[in-house]
Amino acid sequence: MRPWGRPSAGWRGGIALAVLLCAMQGAAAQEGGMAARDAADAERLRQAVRADYVLQCAGCHRVDGRGSSPHGIPDFRQSVGAFTHLPAGREYLIRVPGAAHSQLSNAELAAVLNWVLGEFSRAQLPADFKPYNEAEVAAARPNRYDDVVPVRHELAEKLTSMGFTLSEYSYGSDRKP
Repeated sequence: MRPWGRPSAGWRGGIALAVLLCAMQGAAAQEGGMAARDAADAERLRQAVRADYVLQCAGCHRVDGRGSSPHGIPDFRQSVGAFTHLPAGREYLIRVPGAAHSQLSNAELAAVLNWVLGEFSRAQLPADFKPYNEAEVAAARPNRYDDVVPVRHELAEKLTSMGFTLSEYSYGSDRKP
């Protein structure tokens, strides 16, 4: 444990996937689900991951995930999960500047991405969604975008053609994709 009572990145990264799956399936509270101690640990982890989101992401995307359209900050709600339908979209969520340049470790970023997807866009996730993990984030994160705008526009075009509705993204709208 860290001095201020929060679990270490390794511990959090190690069970972050289990927490997301339990949250998505509601297994923690069901008979045959996690033991009471494991459920308490999972809740502490969920709160630690939410705190990471608040400290690292909510300044722009807001605590409720609604972003700020006038400032080009997209709304996560009922939208961000669509990106996981494309390998390039999945990678995009790791490589966007706010994520790639954050102070979060790779394990912490994986946990925050999984929390964001489960919290704000669960209905848009593919049925076979596989949670992010530390290794996936570590592999993609160093390949930061020189210019994220054309990447976002290209992904939006593909996802729109697949029937997804994405949140408004006004950043770079004055530039042609």
